[in-house]
Amino acid sequence: MAEAFVQILVDNISSFLQGELVLFFGFENELENLSSRFSTVQAVLEDAQEKQLKDKAIKNWLQKLNAAAYKIDDMLDECKYEAARFKQSRLGRCHPGIMTFCHKIGKRMKEMMEKLEAIAKERKDFHLHEKLIERQAARRETGSILIEPEVYGRKKEEDEIVKILINNVSNAQNFPGLPILGMGGLGKTTLAQRVFNDQRMIKHFHPKIWICVSEDFDEKRLIKAIIVESIEGRPLLGDMDLAPLQIKLQELLNRKRYFLVLDDVWNENPQKWDNLRAVLKVGESGASVLTTTRLEKVGLVMGTLQPYRLSNLSEEDCWSLLMQCAFGHQEEINPNLAAIGKEIVKKCGGVPLGAKTLGGLLRFKREEREWEHVRDSEIWNLPQDESTILPFLSLSYHHLPLDLRQCFLYCAVYPKDTIMEKENLITLWIALSKGNLDLEYVGNEVWNELYMRSFFQEIEVKSGRTYFKMHDLIHDLATSLFSASTSSSNIREIHVRNYSNHRMSIGFPEVVSSYSPSLLKMSVSLRVLDLSRLELEQLPSSIGDLVHLRYLDLSRNVLLRSLPKSLCKLQNLKTLILNRCSSLCCLPKQTSKLGSLQHLFLDDCPLAAMPPRIGSLTCRKSLSFFIIGKRKGYQLGELKNLDLHGSISIKHLERVKNETKVKEANLSAKANLQSLSMFWDLYEPHRYESEEVKVLEVLKPHPCLKSLEITGFRGFHFPNWISHSVLERVASITISHCKNCSCLPPFGELPCLESLELHYGSAEVEYVDEYDVDSGFPTRRRFPSLRKLVIRDFPNMKGLLIKKVGEEQCPVLEEGYYVLPYVFPTLSSVKKLRIWGKVDAAGLCSISNLRTLTDLSISHNNEATSLPEEMFKSLVNLKNLHINYLGNLKELPTSVASLNALQLLHTNSCRALESLPEGLQHLTVLTVHGSPELKKRYEKGIGRDWHKIAHICIVDS
Repeated sequence: MAEAFVQILVDNISSFLQGELVLFFGFENELENLSSRFSTVQAVLEDAQEKQLKDKAIKNWLQKLNAAAYKIDDMLDECKYEAARFKQSRLGRCHPGIMTFCHKIGKRMKEMMEKLEAIAKERKDFHLHEKLIERQAARRETGSILIEPEVYGRKKEEDEIVKILINNVSNAQNFPGLPILGMGGLGKTTLAQRVFNDQRMIKHFHPKIWICVSEDFDEKRLIKAIIVESIEGRPLLGDMDLAPLQIKLQELLNRKRYFLVLDDVWNENPQKWDNLRAVLKVGESGASVLTTTRLEKVGLVMGTLQPYRLSNLSEEDCWSLLMQCAFGHQEEINPNLAAIGKEIVKKCGGVPLGAKTLGGLLRFKREEREWEHVRDSEIWNLPQDESTILPFLSLSYHHLPLDLRQCFLYCAVYPKDTIMEKENLITLWIALSKGNLDLEYVGNEVWNELYMRSFFQEIEVKSGRTYFKMHDLIHDLATSLFSASTSSSNIREIHVRNYSNHRMSIGFPEVVSSYSPSLLKMSVSLRVLDLSRLELEQLPSSIGDLVHLRYLDLSRNVLLRSLPKSLCKLQNLKTLILNRCSSLCCLPKQTSKLGSLQHLFLDDCPLAAMPPRIGSLTCRKSLSFFIIGKRKGYQLGELKNLDLHGSISIKHLERVKNETKVKEANLSAKANLQSLSMFWDLYEPHRYESEEVKVLEVLKPHPCLKSLEITGFRGFHFPNWISHSVLERVASITISHCKNCSCLPPFGELPCLESLELHYGSAEVEYVDEYDVDSGFPTRRRFPSLRKLVIRDFPNMKGLLIKKVGEEQCPVLEEGYYVLPYVFPTLSSVKKLRIWGKVDAAGLCSISNLRTLTDLSISHNNEATSLPEEMFKSLVNLKNLHINYLGNLKELPTSVASLNALQLLHTNSCRALESLPEGLQHLTVLTVHGSPELKKRYEKGIGRDWHKIAHICIVDS
């Protein structure tokens, strides 16, 4: 880590010398001397970094160098901070405090030069060699599509394990547990994942549950995790005691042939396993547990079957994996590179992780000398036992360009097996780094390069955000190198937690169990401070003394009403997170002085107004919402010069007096804005309807917009820009409380529209899309990409389309909420359906045509005393059935019992419901709430029909 940070610091000193700050303070000679001292040691740092793994004296020397570098970095930061403070004062460069500050910093610089002189001389004792280091990453092959490498050489093992679990396991009394045993990096987890997803296992076992155990083998935690993974819908278990959790799990797994994977087990205590096994022994004959572990003793403790010892991969399979990671699907490979590569593969020792990381290392190298350098590295001479980091991982790190090293090592602050979020990690990188990483897109490139080099795995993209993990051994590498380069005397990051498993306490990052104001006074070098979820009532004014702070997280402090004025002194603050501070009513009036602020997150904050002149924060990229005020400095024109990214909500548009002022916001030029929400208050007085139309016209967004919401608009029609030409890329639209609009825009034309929500509309609207076959529009299909449709409270709605023309409409629709029967014929592919309010028997019967349906909710119909038998007869894929607020419903159709796929039945506030159909054999979870007779009839152990549902887990009854 030292070699990366020293280079960054040298660059910062050079930038300081070339900028205006050296004219402001002086220090030119001192900084040149400091740069010279660093340069004398910089060339040998790469050699020192490699040798520290075997030489403790070199390791200690690197720690001293790193600590000195961070102290000098703090001094440069203080110069930048004080210069900004002096410039903002009335006296400017004539401020008397400048002399005092220069004297203080000059004295500290002299002390640091003496320390660096000693450190530079000490290096001669280690006989270190000069080595060139790649400065920057080769920006290649960093596309957004994430593809995990193919699995090689494990088909035979997968087949053998599946056969053991299906064919050789039949005695539930012995409760078979099969351990997969092998050293780190052999691919135990990958093999277990393949077994878990094997089609034979899917057909044979139900439910299938995957739990990542790691080093925390806590019975209560594991039981909670198993329950959550087993029940679709994620039950809220709260802080339940162990005993009721044990009962709930047994109810859930009773008579089930379940398959449980406990991945990455380290527990060697037989008593802990016996306690968990006693709870699990309620399954049907054949229920099985598969564990993965590195430790022989763990296999003996947890397995009733002979451990399955995972062998090393053959050289041929290792070669295939390395080539896949190095060249992708390229068919022709330089034969000279191939010959060198096969020699490198022999050094992997048959470990898949080695082949994968070396392939990632070689991915960016195409010269023979580069491959020979990898083959002939001295790192291969390091011992290769499990107590050290395997040489191929160290080699991969030392071949990282400098701008990737710090970013990789920072990942060590997360505990093992943590699922990390890419976007959040990049924000923290920016807070702790210098130079290029001030730009998010560069951080994105860095992440992609680390992924390409196989430092990250198990990539998953959900709701536009990327999640991933690190292999244990790669995490060990990051931890060892990070710890070797840091010192607890210079804490740069603090996370205050009431629980201990959120972040590790290593080197600069520190986790403390409680907060006190004195904590801030002891940590003046902080860059990152996480005070989220602490129930803080106020923040001390000493927060303004943390002049180096870049990242402050105060989210979910529900008692926090205001922030101290001193917060606005933080000239280096880049990210301020205030999400879900539900009592926070205002921000300091001088918030506009936070000159470096890029991200201000305010989701679910009840602010009454914005601070004035928010537009002066020209570094701003993220702003959750903007509240329009009535005076200058609070108008929408404040957004004019902000390069906004992500999403923004604009509130109180009814306060706009002139559309020309709105035009100044220049939304149509903000190409990085992904989501735009516009709100007119429903209760404040509005201007003329025609004026509101003009306002919405000039709020035209950039064509790159992905999500649009309009609420409370009082105009008589929507603007022309809500069309194919402007919203070509939009994927989500919500229109709510626009009760004066007599027709809706042609949403059916939008090619990428996936979600459409319509709430509380005009009584004049009769069709969602009034497309006319004779209108001349070229589009043949309407709603070609629509997957989710919500229609609520349009009193005279007659149908989805005024005419059904051309090809199939809504061909991929999966979710329909609050829709009425007229929409049902368009739902041929629907999976989730929610029906709200009165629906006649014919409409309900038509649901039986929706064979793809997996989730059905029927609610708020007090007139229905029964549901038609026909509606359930063909719902062969229905898994979850919710029936809520049918106050006069007396019974369910007997056809419900024939739903073989049904797992969950939830009833709420069906007070007249007296019985359930017999034969609910496939049901996993039953929820009964607000049905007195039903609850009495099926009361556990004593109800007259309890025996009929005894095998079902009853939740929140």
